[in-house]
Amino acid sequence: MGMKIDYGVQIEPQFGYTYPEIKEAALAAEKHGFESLWASDHFMIRPDALDVNCLEAWMVLTAVAMDTKKLRVGAMVACQNYRNPVLHAKMAATLDNISNGRVYFGVGAGWKEVEYNAYNMPFPPAWKRVRQLDESLTIARKTWTEPVADFKGKYYRVNNCVSMPKPVQDPLPVSVGGMGNQLIKITAKHGDMINLAWNTSYEKFEERLSVLKKYCVRYGKDYDSIRKSCGLYLALQGAEASAPGPWEKYSGEKVWDYVSPEAAAELIRGYVDVGADHFVIVFPYGAEPKSIEVLMKKVAPLV
Repeated sequence: MGMKIDYGVQIEPQFGYTYPEIKEAALAAEKHGFESLWASDHFMIRPDALDVNCLEAWMVLTAVAMDTKKLRVGAMVACQNYRNPVLHAKMAATLDNISNGRVYFGVGAGWKEVEYNAYNMPFPPAWKRVRQLDESLTIARKTWTEPVADFKGKYYRVNNCVSMPKPVQDPLPVSVGGMGNQLIKITAKHGDMINLAWNTSYEKFEERLSVLKKYCVRYGKDYDSIRKSCGLYLALQGAEASAPGPWEKYSGEKVWDYVSPEAAAELIRGYVDVGADHFVIVFPYGAEPKSIEVLMKKVAPLV
């Protein structure tokens, strides 16, 4: 086939992970040849989950970058208005320097209203959050590439801002998460990768990429330069979870359909056939290290 297929493991800190658990998954990912580790950007699983950990995403990614040597790290996806946009861009540039160029700037428009309320942040309507994301990415690219960044938008501004150091990567890759037309449009304008999640049908995946292609024409972007990432929930036979996750007492136990390596390879091949070349995978809680090993030893060779 010739196309390089990369795999990333998705960690949901809101599910109650401790850092040693995340570190174990990261070390397994690096050992077995996964390309990346991703963390969702949340502050809580739900307001009544008083005893469930939710580590902050950028701090987790920084620790993972320190505990690994080659593994790339990114948020899947960081909420654009949880942090001032120029500060957010500086955080990414800082971690890109600390990690020697291993960061994805994974961003989305934000959606979890209970977190906005708990942290006393305004929760604008969806259309406005998407426009804010557009402006925040303009600011990020300016701070990463221009000696002094100046931008006055409708929602955000940055005032003759010096932001050093610049990222190690040029460009620092932006990964946009989202299925809607407006988020796909933002990917065409600003993105280096799009992630379509979770377990989207092949037909929908292909249709969404056709929308991306249309917007790439509009913005003069090379469609082939954008990586197409697929978010999957995947449970593999031979890598069963030993216990439910801490959050499951609030949401009910998640029932996984454990599939054979052959079935998993067939599932992944279906996405490759409609354009995917990158996979970000949620495995059963606590089964990440074994799942990563099974995927790379038994599934990937069949893809």
